[in-house]
Amino acid sequence: MDIYSFADVSFFVQGNEITGYDDGDDVITLDRLNDSASHIMGLGGKMTVSLSDDRSGSAVFRLMATSNDNIIMTQLISSQENGLFIPIFAQMKDNRNKDLGSGTQGYILKPAPMTRGRNVQAQEWTIVLERLDLLHKGGGL
Repeated sequence: MDIYSFADVSFFVQGNEITGYDDGDDVITLDRLNDSASHIMGLGGKMTVSLSDDRSGSAVFRLMATSNDNIIMTQLISSQENGLFIPIFAQMKDNRNKDLGSGTQGYILKPAPMTRGRNVQAQEWTIVLERLDLLHKGGGL
């Protein structure tokens, strides 16, 4: 039997564990920006595959507006926008299932939008990463 629990998932930005997530099944998403390969079919039906060196990706996560970690993200984007650019490192670990996503040399796309209403709202942050490695079930590269 396989078991999954979000309690076993940790997400870090600049070494700080992020907490205070919004509700949902997709509060953290790590994804490559482009395909690792593409192909062209010749007239004779022969395929040629072009491999890409592009390993860029993104880390998108949603925090509740009440999460203290919005302060960390706000400080990072403020530094970035005021000329003190610090490359961002992000990592997600599923400690039970041994999945690992790790990205380096990133930047924050923009400040999270602010929405307020009757109930607490989410603030979505996006980090674009020069290199994102995704290791499923503890597999290697």
